[in-house]
Amino acid sequence: MSQNIFSKFKKYVKQILYKHITETLVEEFQDPVSAEVVYRVVDRKLPILRSLDTRRLEFTSGTKYAYSTIYLDKHRADQPIYLIVQDLTNSFFHRKSRMRSALVLGCAGCSIPRFLVMTYKRVQVTGVEYSEKMIEIAQKYFLNKPMEKRFTLLYDDAFAFVHKTTDKYDFIHVDVFVAEKNHPQTFTDDFMKALSNIMSENSIVILNCLNLTKNDCNNFALRFWDDFTAAYVVDERFHYYVVFAKASDPATLKGFETRVAKYARIDERYVH
Repeated sequence: MSQNIFSKFKKYVKQILYKHITETLVEEFQDPVSAEVVYRVVDRKLPILRSLDTRRLEFTSGTKYAYSTIYLDKHRADQPIYLIVQDLTNSFFHRKSRMRSALVLGCAGCSIPRFLVMTYKRVQVTGVEYSEKMIEIAQKYFLNKPMEKRFTLLYDDAFAFVHKTTDKYDFIHVDVFVAEKNHPQTFTDDFMKALSNIMSENSIVILNCLNLTKNDCNNFALRFWDDFTAAYVVDERFHYYVVFAKASDPATLKGFETRVAKYARIDERYVH
């Protein structure tokens, strides 16, 4: 009972503080390729709770709007967006030393690379981003000192990179969009085969399927799961992710499923 009261009190305090957020425009950029696209770097700060201060990269194109956010606290590992991706990752790599190499396709404000570097102390992270302007902004405003030695941000096409790399990865995050829609190449045989080929023996691929229905995700998982040990369709309040895993020990997958259940619903599972 006391714990429930404490949780409600914390929520109430946050609600009050969020009403007093101050926003500061750090810089505004126009995309050199498309004059319609405007980038804004905005700092959002709260009174007292400095650990909740964030920096936001906003994208505007006509009526379209999107953003990526990081916590400014250099000691904070968890990040304010893609919470389910972070939970899925920690559920699979609950032994932090198991993740040594990671690949992030589509980086934007580098929230996932930041989470990985600050959570997994041995991991080397490679980020691939197709926009030179995005890379310039990320390097100037979103990369902190702990990331300098263990994060490499490349200007490249994600769908070409997966065929060129000779490395194997324990973790791959696919977050590649055209405007507000998943890039159509994400769901092709060619791309999925390439992902399977660059995965290590114990690894996961997490695909952000923002614009897909549950049925679409189920069909996608069914279509490709033979190339992996397991496939999962994960529901985060009707925002779906498809996870493909490789694991030499069945206990790894059982533990993963048990831990994930605390954070999200696995709608479908396919395990060899």
